[in-house]
Amino acid sequence: MGANLTVLDLTEAKASIPARKPSVSVAKRTFAAAQMNRFTFDWAVSILSRDQKLWQDLRKLRARSRELADNDPLAAKFLSLCVANIAGPKGITMQSKVKMLRGPQLAAALNEQIEQEWKSWGRLGNCTVDGTMSFSDLERLFVRTVAMDGEFLCILKAADNPWGFAVQVVDVDQLDTNYSVPPARGQNEVRMGVEVDKNRKPVAYWLWTQHPNEWSASDRTRVRVPAEVVIHCFLPDSARQTRGLPWMTPAMYQMNMLKGYEEAAITAARVAACQSFAITVKDSGADDAFEGDGENLDGSTALELTPGGGIRLGPGEDIKSIAPEHPSTNYGQFVKECKRNIATALSVSYTSLADDLEGVNFSSIRAGLLNERDMWRVRQKFAITQFHRRISRAWLSAAVLSGRVDLSVRDEDEVADCIHWHPRGWDWVDPKNDQNANVLAVENGFTTRTRILAERGYDLEETLTELAEEEKLIERLGLKLGTDTTGKADTASDDQKDDGAQGQDDKSKE
Repeated sequence: MGANLTVLDLTEAKASIPARKPSVSVAKRTFAAAQMNRFTFDWAVSILSRDQKLWQDLRKLRARSRELADNDPLAAKFLSLCVANIAGPKGITMQSKVKMLRGPQLAAALNEQIEQEWKSWGRLGNCTVDGTMSFSDLERLFVRTVAMDGEFLCILKAADNPWGFAVQVVDVDQLDTNYSVPPARGQNEVRMGVEVDKNRKPVAYWLWTQHPNEWSASDRTRVRVPAEVVIHCFLPDSARQTRGLPWMTPAMYQMNMLKGYEEAAITAARVAACQSFAITVKDSGADDAFEGDGENLDGSTALELTPGGGIRLGPGEDIKSIAPEHPSTNYGQFVKECKRNIATALSVSYTSLADDLEGVNFSSIRAGLLNERDMWRVRQKFAITQFHRRISRAWLSAAVLSGRVDLSVRDEDEVADCIHWHPRGWDWVDPKNDQNANVLAVENGFTTRTRILAERGYDLEETLTELAEEEKLIERLGLKLGTDTTGKADTASDDQKDDGAQGQDDKSKE
């Protein structure tokens, strides 16, 4: 009989066996974060793509991020930190490193020409079509916008300047988030205003000709702009992502709650500072009216108090003090912990965000700054890759066509690859010990001068050139640096100087 069983018979037999319920031990062996119980029922379990989430919430996130940037001190400080640490006070500097056609030497004349032309183009009035910004201003606007809005948008355009090239900054609101077209035969897909091919590579951007919410935008139209002339920068945090997310998103909810709490606490403190009293009337059946200072102009019966003065109460009246107890004694510690959480969500140190140096030392502040500066370096690299290199390539093509830069027989792409960018660096909290460590590392071959200078935002070639020029100037002026006013070298160590000073003090006491 067993040999005559069919697959259908086995299936029916298996279906007739009652299913066993999983034992408690099996449930305990599952992932704790995946369990469904009364503590996790409100925890999200649905999976959406990044673009689906952005399509639903991007406009709201951008609006709230801008509101916090305008009205919240922590948000304003974070954006200032982004500008100061990514763009820096001098911007991200360009240096051309084109080599000679034969040999490893640098083509000094060509490199000097490229760098000087770039500096001239980056001056106020040249690099933007409206003539209102220098390139340093454009860098700072780029950093602030991409941090606040999550993305930055500009168009490369022909311009009436010696290079024939300029940049037009476009508000990201003009890239319509609600405009989406599904893919069809012979037609590209449009995702939140970005037209992409089958590989999800951007091929065009659908932009409003004017800002959609301005009063003069009644005659706006949506136009298609090829991706070749558009720079759309955002820091992706997911695969196949089309639009950018504001950098403050993980902290925005708590920032807004803390802003409301501090506003309520300040209001309560102001009320508490105006400590006052109220006069209550006991139910004594007395019909006598209180004869005080009379009514105010607005009909109220508030009394005018004077220092050292007294108050006359009427029959059946009593005084009750009004003294709100705000802010509470744990207000400062509570706010500090909230700011710590916000700083963690923003990937910056608490001391930098809150300007709170209470209870810190060299070791603790250094440990916090090391992690923070690594984050700034990541975002500096993002700015160089997506913004500076694309603009410099387009500028170089325009400069060659206009005759401002002569590449002769050189390949334009090869020259563009030789353009390097140097972002700002940072001095350490304890510079003496750090410099001594750098000296030992160079002497033992663990690192190079080039790397050490690059970490501080300097270039080795420029540094050595400046040193050579300084030495020539010092020699020409007949100066002897490192000596006292008599020209004698001051070679005594700090310890010897301290011992000598101590001996002089002892003699004076004798």
